[in-house]
Amino acid sequence: MPYAIPRKHGLKRYLPILEWLPAYDSAWLRPDLMAGLTLAAFTIPEAIAYAELAGLPPSAGLYASILPALLYTVFGSSRQLVLGPTSAVSILIASGLSGLAISSPEQYAAVAAATAILVGFIAIVSYLLRLGFLVNFISESVLIGFATGAGLYIASTQLSKLFGMPASHGQFLERVLYIVQHLGNINVYSLALGVGGIVILVIGEHFFRRIPWALLVVLGATALMSVTGLASRGVNIIGEIPRGLPAFVFPEITLAEIPDLLRTAVGAFVLAYLEGMSMARTFAAKNKYRVDANQELLALGCASLGAGLTQSYPVAGSFSRSALNDAIGGRSQLANGIGGLLIASVVLFFAGVFTNLPEPILAAVVIVAVRGLFKIGALIRLYRLRRTEFWTAMGALVGVLVLGILDGVVIGALLSLLLVISRASESRMSLLGKVPGLPQFTNLKDNPENATIPGLSIMRADEGIFYANADSIRGEILNHVRSADHPIKTVILDLEMTSDLDLPGAEMLGELHTKLRENGIHLRLSRVQRQARMLLARSGISQEIGPEKIHPRTLFAVAAYLSEEGVGSSISCDILPDMIRCVQDLVVARVGSMEASDRELLENISGRLESILEMIEQMNGHGNSSKIQKH
Repeated sequence: MPYAIPRKHGLKRYLPILEWLPAYDSAWLRPDLMAGLTLAAFTIPEAIAYAELAGLPPSAGLYASILPALLYTVFGSSRQLVLGPTSAVSILIASGLSGLAISSPEQYAAVAAATAILVGFIAIVSYLLRLGFLVNFISESVLIGFATGAGLYIASTQLSKLFGMPASHGQFLERVLYIVQHLGNINVYSLALGVGGIVILVIGEHFFRRIPWALLVVLGATALMSVTGLASRGVNIIGEIPRGLPAFVFPEITLAEIPDLLRTAVGAFVLAYLEGMSMARTFAAKNKYRVDANQELLALGCASLGAGLTQSYPVAGSFSRSALNDAIGGRSQLANGIGGLLIASVVLFFAGVFTNLPEPILAAVVIVAVRGLFKIGALIRLYRLRRTEFWTAMGALVGVLVLGILDGVVIGALLSLLLVISRASESRMSLLGKVPGLPQFTNLKDNPENATIPGLSIMRADEGIFYANADSIRGEILNHVRSADHPIKTVILDLEMTSDLDLPGAEMLGELHTKLRENGIHLRLSRVQRQARMLLARSGISQEIGPEKIHPRTLFAVAAYLSEEGVGSSISCDILPDMIRCVQDLVVARVGSMEASDRELLENISGRLESILEMIEQMNGHGNSSKIQKH
């Protein structure tokens, strides 16, 4: 039976392992062991390939799969998320560090490790500030566009390895143009090896998904290189991987270099956190548990620090390996840790096996792995259903292809921010009508049978009124009044949903009152929330509008309008029963908590109200034509 993650106390607030490990079901051990073994088999070739993608030695990718995975086992709240090197973060590191003045591979590795440490600090500070909620502001459409653009960009970086050409540089279009211009320099042996690897991986993963095809292809290609003379025909190999676990070393960089790394570190943090949280939430929803967005910040921070201190580079959640973990049946964070330990044993005892691994095969592994980033179906769906969000996604996609991964992250964040601002500034108003026979007012658009009252317009703000949308709401109310079929004498504004009224919003209500009054129209407010009511009082807006025009219920505001305007008695008789029922409900609610004498008084009041209600209903039954209009 799946276990939930309850509210944590003490050390359990920081170490989820103290929560789930004591509750660990022994029946989960076998699926977790199988998942960990499978993860290790899939991770090893990907880790080596992604390290090459980042411009680092293969060992950096393997190191990024050991301590970060173990730390996530301790600090992470997702049972399926697998933390380690990913294609998007790897190419971001390569893109971000390529513009720096780096004189040697050793300095490049140190700078990459320092970037991981900076990512760790940023994540931990974000955890302390409880900034996990910010992930909610990143648009799904932006993520779709960014992922598709990243997949194309990453694939373009592997074409030169696949074709056996010297490495190309620049952005997506420059790389593709470089390949086209140098087609005559293709190494046929490299291309045949790489394409063969792609074919085997695609077919194998389609029909037998649980077999570690990437590992089998890597081992097979390595053996082929060892027994043939392909290396002498221009097929490049990765070379020797150092045997043994990495030492804990603080990267040797100067303080002057840190500002140059911050931009890359912030981009890597944003990308890693978004990648991780989007996947963690997906798998949590599927397996019926919850992940803690703030705890994931702490887990990412600790894992990134671990990566930086073990000669590696920033890590993130891997979609392909997380999906595999879920498909294999991994039940807890333990699968992550088992995978990390198995990779550590490979680094200790079998690192030399991969010395003759050909680079075209690594390119094949990367190209096949990034297929999951292509969200073509999602883009088509956006185009059909939400054209604005489609163009937002395309903006993120083009940004990645034209400017690169790092600037693409910035563009994606800015597009998400613009979407939030755009939606926040839009007014969402409902025109209300009275539900027949009930003391309620609901949306006329959804309930056309609702009744309206001559000269009265009842509107509801369906969101908070604050500085971003105040002018839009004011304009919509005034436009409605101007375009109404019949002259409007009073506007009732229902503020039930406006709990976060701010000062500009309150001032807008005062300006709206003044503008309506200039046109001979009264403004009444109903169902004003406590905090909003206090702000209106402190700012003087309540006095300006008139305390008698601020009502606890919309029904009372309607009754006040009927009394003030002297609208026909038939309408009043239609509204009065509902008012009396409201008062009766209030009286009945208080009866049980009163002393005996007071209880008797309230019961008498309730009886009199019932008598009045019967009299009004008899009057209504004698056939005066109601002036309440059907909408």
